[in-house]
Amino acid sequence: MSDTPARLTAARRPPRRGLAALAAAFAGALALAMDPAQAIVDVSQVTLVGPDGSLSPLAIPAASAGSRVAPPAAAASDALMASSMTRARTAAGDVPERGSVATAQRRRLVVGGLERSYLVQPAPGARGAARMPVVVLLHGGTQTAADIWAETSLPTLGAREGFLVVAPEALARHWNDQRSPTATVDDVRFLKAVIAEVIAQDHGDPSAVFMVGSSHGGFMTMRFACDAGETLRAAASLLSTMPDALARSCKSPRPLPWLAVNGTEDPSVPFGGQVDGTVRRGEIQAGLRSADDTFRFWADRAGCAAPVAREAITDQAEDGRHRWAERIVRGHCVGGQMSQQVVLHGSGHVIPGLSADNRLAERAVGPAAPEVDGGTLVWMHFKATLLR
Repeated sequence: MSDTPARLTAARRPPRRGLAALAAAFAGALALAMDPAQAIVDVSQVTLVGPDGSLSPLAIPAASAGSRVAPPAAAASDALMASSMTRARTAAGDVPERGSVATAQRRRLVVGGLERSYLVQPAPGARGAARMPVVVLLHGGTQTAADIWAETSLPTLGAREGFLVVAPEALARHWNDQRSPTATVDDVRFLKAVIAEVIAQDHGDPSAVFMVGSSHGGFMTMRFACDAGETLRAAASLLSTMPDALARSCKSPRPLPWLAVNGTEDPSVPFGGQVDGTVRRGEIQAGLRSADDTFRFWADRAGCAAPVAREAITDQAEDGRHRWAERIVRGHCVGGQMSQQVVLHGSGHVIPGLSADNRLAERAVGPAAPEVDGGTLVWMHFKATLLR
């Protein structure tokens, strides 16, 4: 999320040498990971495409007595996530288009005596035999549901791959994420009502509900995961870190495979965290854990193994500003899942895949990370949990 969404544009950069070919090679394999008509995928139906364009079935190692070989679901998820990193890198012509509000319906409902609303994009074939996964998308502070809709490729991916996209609207553009002691609106109740309505009206799958939020929406995603995590299958937080107070009170009733995405030069949500009582723009701020501690918190809650694996998912930016993206993974989580962190080195408070179109915007939010598509990162994380 950026507090100045009008100043951000979708990136369209020339491809690096070999990148377009790799992205094209993996595109077919990733599309096979979930049939639009079903929420859960049989691992035996997953085929991977190699960099040379060759096709091969997903190789699942056989388990032996006493071995620590991952179960088929985990191995399939690992293979999908590894290949998806290539698809998430942006190149001319292969980046999914940002969402258009014209594809969405606005619905209204009353929760706690207050009229609320949300945007929803029903998936093609939603009235078919199988139920559709649901991705709940939470906007940032000063934003609207329409703003975040236009900043992510999730609506395009939803239409392409067969999942519902839902963008609830906060009251006065503010979520009650528990950082403000004076906030009284029950947004957890509101989000639960939205999810229930979409499941009932749009053939959503109650076992495949996901939530992702950016900035203020990321804080609200963590609040919801703590209070109503049993509703979700997995979650993701962008440009936000764990508030100290929420960490102390978090019930987190269900282990959730987590994706955390943060920029190391974020001026709004410091990568290294902040102490309680910090003053920013004349306002007293709540204490925040660091990005690394936030990832550790959710990975521990998901029962993930302690060792981490690291890999660079982009080269350094060619503009001489030393920007690059790194993926950090903890596997063997509950249910054979994984949690992951994407660190945007040298980048700020901008959803990956967008770019600041002028220096004034960049001074406010920090450098962008246009080389990685945030919507693809998020959906591939969620999609991997649907393999069986």
